[in-house]
Amino acid sequence: MEDTRAVIPMRPLTFGELLDAAVSLLRVQWPLLLVSAAVLAMCEQAVLYPLRAWAGTDPPLHLPGFDRIGPTWLAFCAGLASEGAILALLGGLAGVAAGPGLLGQPAGWRHLLRQAVRRLPALLVVAAVTAAILLPAALFLMLPWLFLFGLVGLAAPALVVDRIGPARALGRSFRLASVGLRGAAVRLGGYCSWAAIRLVLGSTAYGLLQVAVRPGTIVFTLLMLSLWVLVDAVAYATLACIDAVLYLETRMRVEGLDIAIGRIRRLGRPVDLAGSAILGAAR
Repeated sequence: MEDTRAVIPMRPLTFGELLDAAVSLLRVQWPLLLVSAAVLAMCEQAVLYPLRAWAGTDPPLHLPGFDRIGPTWLAFCAGLASEGAILALLGGLAGVAAGPGLLGQPAGWRHLLRQAVRRLPALLVVAAVTAAILLPAALFLMLPWLFLFGLVGLAAPALVVDRIGPARALGRSFRLASVGLRGAAVRLGGYCSWAAIRLVLGSTAYGLLQVAVRPGTIVFTLLMLSLWVLVDAVAYATLACIDAVLYLETRMRVEGLDIAIGRIRRLGRPVDLAGSAILGAAR
């Protein structure tokens, strides 16, 4: 029987159910995830703005232009790589929250943050490796990026849930996401959906700001950057929750995680997602 306090159902999920579970996880842990996402999105804008200004890209889309295709394509691909790194860091935070969300255990955001900080050095390694993988993949006309983005997304949740090192977490992500390519497809589908939402919101905000504020002024630039931070924060937090839920759901689908947890509960023992009984069942 599922715990009524759990926000992640303990069974294999359809794509819609997986998205619903991710939103439920975000709704429960929004102080931790949204604030962290906003900070990271702000840092991203601060880092990318000089590169985009040098490349001559125009808001809100910052798409490559044909007059300076080299610099603009580099700035565009750097944005994709930075998003991958941010999602890795937030995926670790969401992974810390996903365990209690699956088991129906109460967990305050301060407690979850302390757990994530303990794994921060390893998460930074995963984020750096993710960016190093995605940047050249994006530069090569995007086709390798589409494939690799889908495969690398489960590494951060694996690192914090299973309490393993960065190398094993990356290998585990590639292995689980490549089973039928379902995990890779779900992650890529979630990203593309939110990319469309972000582009629509960004374009709409840009049009409204042009009416109220003169383009090219400092006020206009700051307002546009602030709106991008807000939109990206919501998108990044949601996508990180999708990664965390997808990792646990893939373990249930591929490794029988839900069966192992049910067996342990029937024996009256405490459940530890990284415990020997769970990991043994997965093997």
